[in-house]
Amino acid sequence: MRQLLFIWALITTIIFSQETQLDNFYKILDQGGIIRIDIHFSQKQFENSFSSSGCFYLIDELNYCYDSPSFQILADDSLMTTINYETNQVVYSSVNKRQLGIFDILSGNKEFIEFSDNKNNDYVNNFIVDGLGYSGSFEFDRDTGTLKLIKLEISDSQIILINIISIDIVKDYIMPDFDKNKFEIVDLRG
Repeated sequence: MRQLLFIWALITTIIFSQETQLDNFYKILDQGGIIRIDIHFSQKQFENSFSSSGCFYLIDELNYCYDSPSFQILADDSLMTTINYETNQVVYSSVNKRQLGIFDILSGNKEFIEFSDNKNNDYVNNFIVDGLGYSGSFEFDRDTGTLKLIKLEISDSQIILINIISIDIVKDYIMPDFDKNKFEIVDLRG
């Protein structure tokens, strides 16, 4: 009987140990609650650089919010709303379902992502974005196995990095509301 239990424990360990850190990250996103990810976002395009720190809230696959002191990005299905507190503008735009941005990747959208085999490194998962010519990677902490960086290379001259500070499940989150009368409205929806 002990030998049978030992063999069962060994098989269970082998089966569950084959899950990658990437699988574990997607399981967290798929668990059904609201996910809060504290991030540092940076983008370099040619000689220009931009960075921001804030909280990314994943409400569900099509609804998320990035909240920082200078701006907010609200994605609600096919509507993207950017609230810029520095320029006092609100920009409405339609979400193109054939495109993929860094926040889409962070929210778990794998529709256009093709992962390469990473047999030499368990802590980096490289990918390409099919049809757009982008490439990137998910990098995980060697000690904890938690996601620490998402890198997206759009071209040789444009790179976006998201450093993951922490990932938590939160009970409640209400999408921010704002007084439209205090902002210039720019509507880019066609």
